[in-house]
Amino acid sequence: MKSEIIFLAKPTDAIEKIYDGYARFFADFYKKLSIFHLVHTLDLPDIWVRDFLPVQHPQTKKLTQFFFNPHYDNYTRAFNEKIRRRVAYYFPYAQTQNITLDGGNLCIAKDTLFCLWRPAVFSQKNLSAKYRIEQVLKSATGVKQVVWLARETGDKIGHIDGFMQFLEDTLFVSDERFDPYLRSLSEKRLAQIRAVLPKINIVFLPCVPDVSNPLSARGVYVNFLATSRAVFVPQYHLSQDARVLAIIQAYTDKPVIGVDCAPIARYGGAVHCLSKEYYV
Repeated sequence: MKSEIIFLAKPTDAIEKIYDGYARFFADFYKKLSIFHLVHTLDLPDIWVRDFLPVQHPQTKKLTQFFFNPHYDNYTRAFNEKIRRRVAYYFPYAQTQNITLDGGNLCIAKDTLFCLWRPAVFSQKNLSAKYRIEQVLKSATGVKQVVWLARETGDKIGHIDGFMQFLEDTLFVSDERFDPYLRSLSEKRLAQIRAVLPKINIVFLPCVPDVSNPLSARGVYVNFLATSRAVFVPQYHLSQDARVLAIIQAYTDKPVIGVDCAPIARYGGAVHCLSKEYYV
């Protein structure tokens, strides 16, 4: 069986000033993670460790560091550089690649890597850049092919872990059929996925968007963390919470553990965004 160490950002006063509620989320998540895995906390300027910590090759264990340069309103050039310096301190042996790609935009199913295409990654007209980036991604993750899924117009985040997540032989997808535009986009993405994984079992998870805050991840249940020993699923104090746990439990023999993400979801993420696993 695989053995993972799970990394989280350490709750500090500086973090809490930026993300009020992270300490409460951390206390619940850390306690539940620790039952199944060794958990390491890192003293970092930011909490979205999935996005900016290095990517690990599952066989060679080699680490690759991509360029974290988000264009969210609360990120400045100095803050981004502070994150990069801190990550380099903890992972000095990671091979750096000058590719602007967040870890939350990587979703792997066996030998296929799925990403949402964004202009910051490469221009669709620049085929040589696309080829080079795909070769780097294949080398970093051990996959045989890279599939670029259609992106939402105006999407500043571009993270695939808010749309889909694999668990064993099942693909869980955020149910966006409530919105005509998102439904059309979702259908286009699923057609791309079925073209390369024709036998994949697709299950829709409820999605309850926070209409008062477009950045919020509240109600995005697909942002769960599946490890070798358990599945940690966001809970938002919504009526769908228990139903989502039951749906996921029907497709796995692993324990399915609810994690209270209500204190932190308004900032744009849940358990998958806030954790990073490394195999030892």
